[in-house]
Amino acid sequence: MRIINRYLFNSIAGTTVLIMVIFLSLGGFVEFISQLDDIGQGDYGLLRAIQYVLLKLPRIAIGLLPACVLLGSLLGLGALANNSELIVMQAAGVSFNRLARSVAVIGLVIAIIGGVIGEFIAPQMDLYARQMRAVAKSGSADMAGSSAWLRNGNTIFNVRPSIDGIDYGGVYVFRMGEPGRLSGIGRADSVLADSDEWVVSNYRESLVGSGDIEISTEFDIDEIVELSDLLTITAVRESSLTGAELWAYVQHLKSNGLDAERYEIAFWGRIATLTGIAVMCMLALPFVFGSLRTTGSGARMLIGVLIGVGYFLLSRMLADSAAVFDLSPVLVAWMPTVLLATGTLIGLNRLR
Repeated sequence: MRIINRYLFNSIAGTTVLIMVIFLSLGGFVEFISQLDDIGQGDYGLLRAIQYVLLKLPRIAIGLLPACVLLGSLLGLGALANNSELIVMQAAGVSFNRLARSVAVIGLVIAIIGGVIGEFIAPQMDLYARQMRAVAKSGSADMAGSSAWLRNGNTIFNVRPSIDGIDYGGVYVFRMGEPGRLSGIGRADSVLADSDEWVVSNYRESLVGSGDIEISTEFDIDEIVELSDLLTITAVRESSLTGAELWAYVQHLKSNGLDAERYEIAFWGRIATLTGIAVMCMLALPFVFGSLRTTGSGARMLIGVLIGVGYFLLSRMLADSAAVFDLSPVLVAWMPTVLLATGTLIGLNRLR
C-alpha cells in the first residue's frame, strides 16, 4: 500500500506543482504590471519591482493553493483513470474507501506544507516587500521598533502603527530650521485617511523663534498627502501577520473595545482554507469516478476552475457582507469550507 500511496502522491502533487507554477507566473505578471506606474519614483527601479513581486509570490501562492490542489487532483487522478490505473488498483484489492483515505492524507500533507509557508515564510516576506517598496520610493524612511520615521524635506515625522490600516496614532512632527537647530515640535492624536482627504486630529505645535515659543494648531495636510505611500509601512495588515500574531492582535483589539471583526475573519479564514485544501483533494474523487470519468482533461480543468472561482467569490462575498449583516466571523470564515465539505461527502456517498 505504501507504493500506491507514494504513486498517488506523486500524481497529485506533481500536477498541483505544475498548475501552481502556471498560476504564479500569471499572478506575478499581473503584480509586476501593477508596479509599472511606480517604477522610477525615488530608488524604486526595475530590479526593485522584480524583487517586490518575488517577495509577494509566497502570499499569492497561499491564496491560490486551494484551487491549485483541486485542479491538480482532478488532472492527476483523471490521468490515472484514463489509463485505467485506478481500475487496476481496485482489481488488486484496494477499495474505494482506502483510495479516499489515501487522497485525504495527501491533501492533509499539502495543507501542512501550505500552513508552514503561510505561517513562517509568507507573512515576513509580505511585510518586507511593503516596507522595501515604500522606503525605495521615498528614500527617506526608517523603521524603528513599533513606529516609522519619515522625512519630507526639513520636516521629520514619527508615526505609530495603524490599528485598522486607516487611522495612524501618535504622530510627532519635528521641523528643522537652520542646520542643527530645531524650529518646531508638533503632535497629533491621530491621522485619519478619510474617503477624500487626510484629517489630523487635535494637532498642537510649539514653534521655536529667536527668543520665544509660539503655539500653533495649523497643519499643512499636503505634507501628509505626500507621505501616503510611506504611511502604509506602519499599517497592520493581516497578510503580514502570522497566525499567532493575528490572534494576539484580535485579543488586543477586543480588550481595548476596538473592532476586530476583519482580523478575526482573517484568522479563522486561514484555518478554514487549510482545511479546505484536504477537502479539495477529496472533491476530485466524485468527478473522477463519476460523471467525468470518461471525459478529457479540458472538462476537468473547467470544472476545477469553476469550483475554485466559486469558492473564492463566496469567501470574499461573505467577508465583505459580514459587517453589513452582523454575521459571526467564525461563520463567515468557515461557511465556504463547510459547504464544500458537505458537497464532497454527498458525492462520495453516492459512489459507495
